[in-house]
Amino acid sequence: MNRADRTPDRIVIISDFARVRGGASQLALLLAHCLNARNLAVTVFSGDQSTCGIPADSPTSGLDFAGVAGVTLLEQKKAGAALNGIWNRQAYTALSKLISKSDTPSTIYHVHGFLQTLSPAIFSALVPVRARVVIHAHDYFLACPNGAFFDYRSGTECNRKPLSAACAFRHCDKRSYAQKIWRLVRQKVQNQVAQRVLNEARIILLHPAMQPYLERGQWQSLSSTSVIRNPAQPFLKVSPAPHKESTFLFVGDIHTYKGVFVLAEAARKAQVPLCFAGEGVDRKRLQSEYPEFQFAGWQDKKGLAALAVRARAIVVPSLGPEPFGLTLVEAVACGLPVIVSDSALLSSEIDDVGAGVTFRAGDSDHLAQVLSRVSKDDDLTRRMSEDALAASSRFGKSSDEWCDEILNVYSGVLNGKA
Repeated sequence: MNRADRTPDRIVIISDFARVRGGASQLALLLAHCLNARNLAVTVFSGDQSTCGIPADSPTSGLDFAGVAGVTLLEQKKAGAALNGIWNRQAYTALSKLISKSDTPSTIYHVHGFLQTLSPAIFSALVPVRARVVIHAHDYFLACPNGAFFDYRSGTECNRKPLSAACAFRHCDKRSYAQKIWRLVRQKVQNQVAQRVLNEARIILLHPAMQPYLERGQWQSLSSTSVIRNPAQPFLKVSPAPHKESTFLFVGDIHTYKGVFVLAEAARKAQVPLCFAGEGVDRKRLQSEYPEFQFAGWQDKKGLAALAVRARAIVVPSLGPEPFGLTLVEAVACGLPVIVSDSALLSSEIDDVGAGVTFRAGDSDHLAQVLSRVSKDDDLTRRMSEDALAASSRFGKSSDEWCDEILNVYSGVLNGKA
Protein backbone atom coordinates (compact mmCIF):
# COMPACT_ATOMS: atom_id res chain seq x y z
CA MET A 1 0.00 0.00 0.00
CA ASN A 2 1.28 3.44 -0.92
CA ARG A 3 1.69 5.32 2.37
CA ALA A 4 2.40 9.02 2.67
CA ASP A 5 4.59 10.62 5.35
CA ARG A 6 2.06 10.70 8.17
CA THR A 7 0.20 7.61 9.31
CA PRO A 8 -2.29 7.35 12.20
CA ASP A 9 -0.87 6.61 15.62
CA ARG A 10 -4.35 5.94 17.05
CA ILE A 11 -7.81 5.40 15.60
CA VAL A 12 -10.88 6.16 17.68
CA ILE A 13 -13.81 4.21 16.27
CA ILE A 14 -17.10 5.81 17.28
CA SER A 15 -20.05 3.44 17.26
CA ASP A 16 -23.40 3.18 19.00
CA PHE A 17 -22.39 -0.29 20.16
CA ALA A 18 -19.22 -2.14 21.16
CA ARG A 19 -20.96 -5.40 20.33
CA VAL A 20 -22.65 -6.62 17.19
CA ARG A 21 -26.12 -5.10 16.93
CA GLY A 22 -26.68 -4.57 13.23
CA GLY A 23 -24.50 -4.02 10.19
CA ALA A 24 -22.84 -0.74 11.20
CA SER A 25 -21.65 -2.03 14.57
CA GLN A 26 -20.50 -5.29 12.99
CA LEU A 27 -18.34 -3.41 10.50
CA ALA A 28 -17.05 -1.05 13.19
CA LEU A 29 -15.83 -3.99 15.25
CA LEU A 30 -14.44 -5.78 12.22
CA LEU A 31 -12.42 -2.69 11.38
CA ALA A 32 -11.21 -2.36 14.98
CA HIS A 33 -9.84 -5.90 14.93
CA CYS A 34 -8.33 -5.56 11.45
CA LEU A 35 -6.50 -2.41 12.52
CA ASN A 36 -5.44 -3.98 15.80
CA ALA A 37 -4.02 -6.96 13.91
CA ARG A 38 -1.76 -4.48 12.12
CA ASN A 39 -0.40 -3.23 15.45
CA LEU A 40 -2.30 0.05 15.34
CA ALA A 41 -3.66 1.51 18.58
CA VAL A 42 -7.47 1.43 18.53
CA THR A 43 -10.07 2.83 20.92
CA VAL A 44 -13.72 1.87 20.48
CA PHE A 45 -15.92 4.67 21.81
CA SER A 46 -19.50 3.45 22.19
CA GLY A 47 -22.82 4.24 23.78
CA ASP A 48 -22.97 0.91 25.59
CA GLN A 49 -19.30 0.71 26.71
CA SER A 50 -19.28 -3.07 26.62
CA THR A 51 -17.00 -5.70 25.14
CA CYS A 52 -19.69 -8.38 25.03
CA GLY A 53 -20.45 -9.85 21.65
CA ILE A 54 -16.84 -9.81 20.45
CA PRO A 55 -15.96 -13.27 19.08
CA ALA A 56 -13.91 -15.37 21.47
CA ASP A 57 -11.30 -16.09 18.79
CA SER A 58 -10.74 -12.39 18.00
CA PRO A 59 -7.57 -10.79 19.36
CA THR A 60 -8.36 -8.05 21.87
CA SER A 61 -4.91 -6.98 23.03
CA GLY A 62 -4.37 -3.34 22.16
CA LEU A 63 -8.08 -2.55 21.89
CA ASP A 64 -9.31 0.05 24.34
CA PHE A 65 -12.98 0.65 25.14
CA ALA A 66 -14.44 3.96 26.21
CA GLY A 67 -17.75 5.78 26.11
CA VAL A 68 -20.89 5.72 28.23
CA ALA A 69 -22.82 2.80 29.70
CA GLY A 70 -26.10 3.55 27.95
CA VAL A 71 -28.79 1.59 26.13
CA THR A 72 -30.70 2.10 22.89
CA LEU A 73 -33.47 4.68 22.67
CA LEU A 74 -36.06 1.91 22.40
CA GLU A 75 -34.84 0.50 25.72
CA GLN A 76 -35.27 3.83 27.55
CA LYS A 77 -38.38 5.47 28.94
CA LYS A 78 -40.07 7.71 26.37
CA ALA A 79 -39.22 11.06 27.96
CA GLY A 80 -35.57 10.17 28.48
CA ALA A 81 -35.28 8.65 25.00
CA ALA A 82 -36.73 11.78 23.39
CA LEU A 83 -34.16 13.99 25.08
CA ASN A 84 -31.15 11.67 24.89
CA GLY A 85 -31.84 10.87 21.25
CA ILE A 86 -31.44 14.52 20.35
CA TRP A 87 -28.65 15.38 22.77
CA ASN A 88 -26.85 12.80 24.92
CA ARG A 89 -24.92 15.05 27.32
CA GLN A 90 -23.02 12.11 28.82
CA ALA A 91 -21.77 11.04 25.39
CA TYR A 92 -20.68 14.59 24.57
CA THR A 93 -18.83 14.94 27.88
CA ALA A 94 -17.14 11.53 27.64
CA LEU A 95 -15.95 12.07 24.06
CA SER A 96 -14.75 15.60 24.83
CA LYS A 97 -12.71 14.28 27.77
CA LEU A 98 -11.25 11.48 25.65
CA ILE A 99 -10.14 13.96 22.98
CA SER A 100 -8.72 16.37 25.51
CA LYS A 101 -6.80 13.63 27.28
CA SER A 102 -5.39 11.51 24.45
CA ASP A 103 -5.60 13.39 21.13
CA THR A 104 -2.48 13.65 18.98
CA PRO A 105 -1.90 15.32 15.58
CA SER A 106 -2.11 11.84 14.00
CA THR A 107 -5.25 10.52 15.71
CA ILE A 108 -8.14 9.65 13.38
CA TYR A 109 -11.77 9.73 14.58
CA HIS A 110 -13.92 7.33 12.54
CA VAL A 111 -17.69 7.66 13.07
CA HIS A 112 -19.78 4.58 12.20
CA GLY A 113 -23.04 5.02 14.09
CA PHE A 114 -24.38 7.57 16.54
CA LEU A 115 -28.19 7.77 16.46
CA GLN A 116 -29.18 4.75 18.56
CA THR A 117 -27.27 5.62 21.74
CA LEU A 118 -24.78 8.48 21.26
CA SER A 119 -26.88 11.19 19.53
CA PRO A 120 -25.75 14.12 17.34
CA ALA A 121 -24.03 15.59 20.42
CA ILE A 122 -20.84 13.77 19.40
CA PHE A 123 -20.36 16.21 16.53
CA SER A 124 -20.05 19.08 18.96
CA ALA A 125 -17.28 17.19 20.76
CA LEU A 126 -15.54 16.49 17.42
CA VAL A 127 -15.33 20.14 16.32
CA PRO A 128 -11.74 20.67 17.63
CA VAL A 129 -10.50 17.65 15.63
CA ARG A 130 -12.84 17.99 12.63
CA ALA A 131 -10.01 17.91 10.07
CA ARG A 132 -9.21 14.34 11.19
CA VAL A 133 -12.76 12.99 11.27
CA VAL A 134 -13.92 10.23 8.92
CA ILE A 135 -17.65 9.48 8.71
CA HIS A 136 -18.88 6.16 7.35
CA ALA A 137 -22.26 6.68 5.65
CA HIS A 138 -23.82 3.24 6.14
CA ASP A 139 -27.23 4.81 5.37
CA TYR A 140 -28.76 8.22 4.63
CA PHE A 141 -29.13 9.54 8.19
CA LEU A 142 -26.67 12.37 7.51
CA ALA A 143 -29.42 13.94 5.40
CA CYS A 144 -32.77 12.14 5.75
CA PRO A 145 -34.76 12.12 9.04
CA ASN A 146 -35.75 8.46 8.64
CA GLY A 147 -32.41 7.48 7.16
CA ALA A 148 -33.74 5.77 4.05
CA PHE A 149 -35.28 8.29 1.64
CA PHE A 150 -38.26 5.99 1.81
CA ASP A 151 -41.92 6.66 2.55
CA TYR A 152 -42.98 3.82 4.84
CA ARG A 153 -46.64 4.76 4.45
CA SER A 154 -46.83 4.66 0.66
CA GLY A 155 -44.14 2.00 0.31
CA THR A 156 -42.24 4.08 -2.24
CA GLU A 157 -38.97 6.00 -2.51
CA CYS A 158 -39.19 9.58 -1.20
CA ASN A 159 -38.09 12.38 -3.51
CA ARG A 160 -38.76 15.25 -1.10
CA LYS A 161 -36.06 17.60 0.12
CA PRO A 162 -35.27 16.77 3.77
CA LEU A 163 -36.67 19.30 6.27
CA SER A 164 -38.67 21.09 3.57
CA ALA A 165 -42.36 21.86 4.13
CA ALA A 166 -43.26 18.88 1.96
CA CYS A 167 -41.06 16.67 4.12
CA ALA A 168 -42.37 18.08 7.40
CA PHE A 169 -46.04 17.61 6.55
CA ARG A 170 -45.68 14.13 5.10
CA HIS A 171 -46.28 11.24 7.49
CA CYS A 172 -43.66 8.82 6.21
CA ASP A 173 -42.47 7.26 9.48
CA LYS A 174 -42.80 3.56 10.14
CA ARG A 175 -44.22 4.24 13.63
CA SER A 176 -46.22 7.46 13.96
CA TYR A 177 -46.40 11.07 12.85
CA ALA A 178 -45.30 12.15 16.33
CA GLN A 179 -42.18 10.07 15.79
CA LYS A 180 -41.69 11.83 12.44
CA ILE A 181 -41.87 15.25 14.13
CA TRP A 182 -39.28 14.12 16.67
CA ARG A 183 -37.02 12.92 13.85
CA LEU A 184 -37.36 16.32 12.16
CA VAL A 185 -36.26 18.08 15.34
CA ARG A 186 -33.32 15.71 15.74
CA GLN A 187 -32.29 16.24 12.11
CA LYS A 188 -32.44 20.01 12.52
CA VAL A 189 -30.25 19.86 15.62
CA GLN A 190 -27.91 17.40 13.93
CA ASN A 191 -27.49 19.64 10.89
CA GLN A 192 -26.66 22.62 13.08
CA VAL A 193 -24.08 20.92 15.30
CA ALA A 194 -22.55 18.79 12.53
CA GLN A 195 -22.07 21.55 9.97
CA ARG A 196 -18.53 22.53 10.99
CA VAL A 197 -17.47 18.89 11.15
CA LEU A 198 -19.02 17.81 7.85
CA ASN A 199 -17.47 20.77 6.04
CA GLU A 200 -14.02 19.32 6.74
CA ALA A 201 -14.55 15.61 7.44
CA ARG A 202 -14.00 12.82 4.91
CA ILE A 203 -17.21 10.93 4.10
CA ILE A 204 -16.99 7.26 3.12
CA LEU A 205 -19.83 6.20 0.82
CA LEU A 206 -20.79 2.60 0.08
CA HIS A 207 -21.74 3.53 -3.49
CA PRO A 208 -21.14 6.67 -5.57
CA ALA A 209 -24.88 7.04 -6.19
CA MET A 210 -25.35 7.81 -2.49
CA GLN A 211 -23.86 11.27 -2.93
CA PRO A 212 -26.82 12.93 -4.72
CA TYR A 213 -29.15 11.65 -2.00
CA LEU A 214 -26.99 13.09 0.78
CA GLU A 215 -26.56 16.36 -1.07
CA ARG A 216 -30.33 16.70 -1.32
CA GLY A 217 -30.23 17.60 2.36
CA GLN A 218 -28.37 20.53 3.89
CA TRP A 219 -25.03 19.41 2.44
CA GLN A 220 -25.29 20.87 -1.05
CA SER A 221 -21.81 19.72 -2.01
CA LEU A 222 -19.90 16.89 -0.37
CA SER A 223 -16.53 17.47 -1.99
CA SER A 224 -14.49 15.25 0.32
CA THR A 225 -15.86 11.76 -0.25
CA SER A 226 -14.41 8.31 -0.87
CA VAL A 227 -16.26 5.24 -2.10
CA ILE A 228 -15.41 2.01 -0.30
CA ARG A 229 -17.59 -1.06 -0.75
CA ASN A 230 -18.21 -3.24 2.27
CA PRO A 231 -16.31 -6.52 2.55
CA ALA A 232 -18.25 -9.63 1.60
CA GLN A 233 -17.51 -13.32 1.52
CA PRO A 234 -19.25 -15.67 -0.95
CA PHE A 235 -22.14 -17.80 0.29
CA LEU A 236 -20.42 -20.88 -1.13
CA LYS A 237 -16.86 -22.13 -1.46
CA VAL A 238 -17.78 -24.31 -4.43
CA SER A 239 -19.31 -23.29 -7.75
CA PRO A 240 -23.09 -23.79 -7.69
CA ALA A 241 -25.27 -25.27 -10.41
CA PRO A 242 -28.35 -23.06 -10.12
CA HIS A 243 -29.80 -24.15 -13.48
CA LYS A 244 -30.43 -27.55 -11.86
CA GLU A 245 -32.34 -26.07 -8.93
CA SER A 246 -35.83 -24.59 -8.65
CA THR A 247 -36.13 -22.64 -5.37
CA PHE A 248 -35.72 -18.86 -5.23
CA LEU A 249 -34.09 -17.58 -2.05
CA PHE A 250 -34.50 -14.39 -0.01
CA VAL A 251 -31.92 -13.67 2.72
CA GLY A 252 -32.23 -10.82 5.18
CA ASP A 253 -34.51 -8.82 7.43
CA ILE A 254 -38.16 -9.74 6.91
CA HIS A 255 -39.60 -6.24 6.78
CA THR A 256 -42.02 -4.55 4.39
CA TYR A 257 -39.26 -2.11 3.36
CA LYS A 258 -37.25 -5.04 2.03
CA GLY A 259 -40.03 -5.88 -0.45
CA VAL A 260 -40.87 -9.25 1.07
CA PHE A 261 -44.62 -8.96 0.45
CA VAL A 262 -44.04 -7.93 -3.16
CA LEU A 263 -41.78 -10.96 -3.58
CA ALA A 264 -44.22 -13.39 -1.95
CA GLU A 265 -47.10 -12.14 -4.10
CA ALA A 266 -44.96 -12.40 -7.24
CA ALA A 267 -43.84 -15.94 -6.41
CA ARG A 268 -47.46 -16.92 -5.83
CA LYS A 269 -48.45 -15.50 -9.22
CA ALA A 270 -45.51 -17.21 -10.94
CA GLN A 271 -46.13 -20.44 -9.00
CA VAL A 272 -42.46 -20.92 -8.14
CA PRO A 273 -40.97 -22.26 -4.89
CA LEU A 274 -39.59 -19.62 -2.54
CA CYS A 275 -37.62 -19.69 0.71
CA PHE A 276 -37.23 -16.84 3.21
CA ALA A 277 -34.10 -17.04 5.34
CA GLY A 278 -34.18 -14.44 8.09
CA GLU A 279 -36.23 -12.89 10.86
CA GLY A 280 -37.98 -9.57 11.27
CA VAL A 281 -41.01 -7.71 12.50
CA ASP A 282 -43.14 -8.81 9.54
CA ARG A 283 -42.32 -12.50 9.48
CA LYS A 284 -45.43 -13.59 11.36
CA ARG A 285 -47.80 -11.72 9.04
CA LEU A 286 -45.90 -12.75 5.93
CA GLN A 287 -45.96 -16.41 6.93
CA SER A 288 -49.66 -16.19 7.76
CA GLU A 289 -50.56 -14.66 4.41
CA TYR A 290 -48.23 -16.85 2.33
CA PRO A 291 -48.08 -20.23 4.13
CA GLU A 292 -47.13 -22.11 0.95
CA PHE A 293 -43.54 -20.86 1.12
CA GLN A 294 -40.63 -22.04 3.24
CA PHE A 295 -39.55 -19.93 6.22
CA ALA A 296 -36.11 -21.05 7.38
CA GLY A 297 -35.57 -18.40 10.06
CA TRP A 298 -32.21 -16.93 10.92
CA GLN A 299 -29.28 -19.01 9.62
CA ASP A 300 -25.58 -19.06 10.38
CA LYS A 301 -23.02 -19.28 7.57
CA LYS A 302 -23.28 -23.05 7.36
CA GLY A 303 -27.06 -22.91 7.20
CA LEU A 304 -27.04 -20.20 4.55
CA ALA A 305 -24.59 -22.21 2.45
CA ALA A 306 -26.91 -25.22 2.64
CA LEU A 307 -29.81 -23.09 1.37
CA ALA A 308 -27.76 -21.24 -1.26
CA VAL A 309 -26.43 -24.39 -2.89
CA ARG A 310 -30.03 -25.43 -3.57
CA ALA A 311 -31.12 -22.04 -4.91
CA ARG A 312 -31.86 -21.12 -8.50
CA ALA A 313 -31.36 -17.42 -7.80
CA ILE A 314 -31.19 -14.96 -4.92
CA VAL A 315 -33.93 -12.33 -4.93
CA VAL A 316 -33.29 -8.82 -3.56
CA PRO A 317 -36.67 -7.02 -3.83
CA SER A 318 -35.88 -3.82 -1.88
CA LEU A 319 -38.39 -1.01 -2.28
CA GLY A 320 -36.04 1.86 -1.42
CA PRO A 321 -32.59 3.00 -2.62
CA GLU A 322 -30.46 0.58 -0.61
CA PRO A 323 -26.84 1.75 -0.87
CA PHE A 324 -25.31 -1.72 -0.51
CA GLY A 325 -26.88 -5.17 -0.59
CA LEU A 326 -24.67 -7.64 1.26
CA THR A 327 -26.83 -10.58 0.18
CA LEU A 328 -26.55 -9.52 -3.45
CA VAL A 329 -22.77 -9.25 -3.28
CA GLU A 330 -22.35 -12.55 -1.44
CA ALA A 331 -24.44 -14.26 -4.11
CA VAL A 332 -22.61 -12.83 -7.13
CA ALA A 333 -19.24 -13.55 -5.50
CA CYS A 334 -19.92 -17.29 -5.65
CA GLY A 335 -21.74 -17.45 -8.98
CA LEU A 336 -25.37 -17.33 -7.91
CA PRO A 337 -27.65 -15.31 -10.21
CA VAL A 338 -29.56 -12.45 -8.60
CA ILE A 339 -32.94 -10.91 -9.28
CA VAL A 340 -32.85 -7.36 -7.94
CA SER A 341 -35.19 -4.38 -7.89
CA ASP A 342 -34.12 -1.33 -9.85
CA SER A 343 -34.19 0.79 -6.69
CA ALA A 344 -31.06 -0.90 -5.30
CA LEU A 345 -27.99 1.18 -6.14
CA LEU A 346 -26.10 -1.91 -7.30
CA SER A 347 -28.80 -2.97 -9.77
CA SER A 348 -27.24 -1.22 -12.78
CA GLU A 349 -23.93 -2.97 -12.10
CA ILE A 350 -25.68 -6.33 -12.03
CA ASP A 351 -27.12 -5.50 -15.45
CA ASP A 352 -23.71 -4.41 -16.72
CA VAL A 353 -22.01 -7.71 -15.91
CA GLY A 354 -24.98 -9.93 -16.79
CA ALA A 355 -25.09 -11.54 -13.34
CA GLY A 356 -28.84 -11.22 -12.96
CA VAL A 357 -32.10 -9.59 -13.94
CA THR A 358 -33.64 -6.37 -12.63
CA PHE A 359 -37.33 -5.54 -12.20
CA ARG A 360 -39.37 -2.48 -11.31
CA ALA A 361 -39.31 -1.92 -7.56
CA GLY A 362 -42.65 -2.66 -5.91
CA ASP A 363 -44.17 -4.19 -9.07
CA SER A 364 -45.23 -7.74 -8.21
CA ASP A 365 -46.55 -8.39 -11.74
CA HIS A 366 -43.22 -7.49 -13.31
CA LEU A 367 -41.33 -9.54 -10.72
CA ALA A 368 -43.67 -12.50 -11.37
CA GLN A 369 -42.79 -12.32 -15.06
CA VAL A 370 -39.08 -12.31 -14.24
CA LEU A 371 -39.39 -15.22 -11.79
CA SER A 372 -41.36 -17.25 -14.33
CA ARG A 373 -38.83 -16.57 -17.06
CA VAL A 374 -35.81 -17.47 -14.92
CA SER A 375 -37.53 -20.60 -13.56
CA LYS A 376 -38.08 -21.94 -17.09
CA ASP A 377 -34.89 -20.86 -18.86
CA ASP A 378 -31.99 -23.08 -17.86
CA ASP A 379 -29.65 -21.54 -20.45
CA LEU A 380 -30.30 -18.03 -19.10
CA THR A 381 -29.73 -19.19 -15.53
CA ARG A 382 -26.48 -20.93 -16.49
CA ARG A 383 -25.25 -17.83 -18.35
CA MET A 384 -26.02 -15.55 -15.43
CA SER A 385 -24.15 -17.90 -13.10
CA GLU A 386 -21.10 -17.91 -15.36
CA ASP A 387 -21.18 -14.12 -15.71
CA ALA A 388 -21.52 -13.74 -11.94
CA LEU A 389 -18.44 -15.90 -11.39
CA ALA A 390 -16.51 -13.89 -13.98
CA ALA A 391 -17.37 -10.68 -12.11
CA SER A 392 -16.90 -12.09 -8.61
CA SER A 393 -13.70 -10.12 -7.92
CA ARG A 394 -15.57 -6.88 -8.65
CA PHE A 395 -18.17 -7.62 -6.00
CA GLY A 396 -16.47 -9.75 -3.36
CA LYS A 397 -13.87 -7.98 -1.23
CA SER A 398 -11.91 -9.41 1.69
CA SER A 399 -11.76 -7.67 5.05
CA ASP A 400 -8.03 -7.10 4.53
CA GLU A 401 -8.62 -5.36 1.19
CA TRP A 402 -11.33 -3.26 2.83
CA CYS A 403 -8.97 -2.32 5.68
CA ASP A 404 -6.27 -1.35 3.15
CA GLU A 405 -8.67 1.06 1.45
CA ILE A 406 -9.68 2.64 4.75
CA LEU A 407 -6.05 3.07 5.78
CA ASN A 408 -5.46 4.87 2.49
CA VAL A 409 -8.29 7.24 3.40
CA TYR A 410 -6.70 7.87 6.82
CA SER A 411 -3.39 8.59 5.13
CA GLY A 412 -5.04 11.01 2.73
CA VAL A 413 -6.75 12.81 5.62
CA LEU A 414 -3.51 13.21 7.55
CA ASN A 415 -1.56 14.33 4.52
CA GLY A 416 -4.13 16.68 3.00
CA LYS A 417 -4.86 14.55 -0.05
CA ALA A 418 -8.26 14.24 -1.74
